[in-house]
Amino acid sequence: MEIGLKMDHLSVEYFGKCIHDIVSISDAILDGWVMKIKDDSENGKYIVKKQTTLLKAPEDASEVPVTFEYHVAYNISYGVPVLCFNIWQPDGSLLTLEGYWKSNTAFGDSNMYETLTQMDHPVLCKHFLSLHPCKTQEILQTFLATSKNPVISWLTVVGPFVSLNLLEEYVKHC
Repeated sequence: MEIGLKMDHLSVEYFGKCIHDIVSISDAILDGWVMKIKDDSENGKYIVKKQTTLLKAPEDASEVPVTFEYHVAYNISYGVPVLCFNIWQPDGSLLTLEGYWKSNTAFGDSNMYETLTQMDHPVLCKHFLSLHPCKTQEILQTFLATSKNPVISWLTVVGPFVSLNLLEEYVKHC
C-alpha cells in the first residue's frame, strides 16, 4: 500500500502527490491544469482548470457557451478530494446551483442537495458549487487499494457529471 494512503481516505500528503502528477501530465499534453498553493493552510495545494463548453440553457432547450472553472482541493474533514467549480454564463454572471441543476440532465433523479451543493472551497473559503464530499468518499473507496492515482480514477468517474472529461493520457497513469 502506498505511503500516506489509508483504507478509508487519502492523506493530505498523498493527495498533494496525486495532484502534482495531474499537473505534470497536463503540462506534457497542454491540457490547462495549474497548481495553486496557499502557504498558510495545512491543505493549501489545489489544482485549477478553466474550460468553455456548451450547456443547455435553464429556460429553454437551446445551448449556450459557459465557462467552467474547476478546482480539485482536499477536504480535511472527509479526508477526500473535492471537486469544486463555478460556471460563468455568457453575460459574466455566475450560474446558480438551481440553474445548473435544471440545465444538467446527468444527475437524473438524484436528490440535488445530496449530490451537488454550494459550500466553501476547502482552501479559499469562498462559495463554490461542489460535488458533495460524502459521495466522493463512497466512490473513492473503489480505487484506494488498486489505483496508482486515485484522484485521477475518481475524476474519471465524477467529472463527466459536471462536463469535465479527462483525456486518455490521464487514465494511462491510473
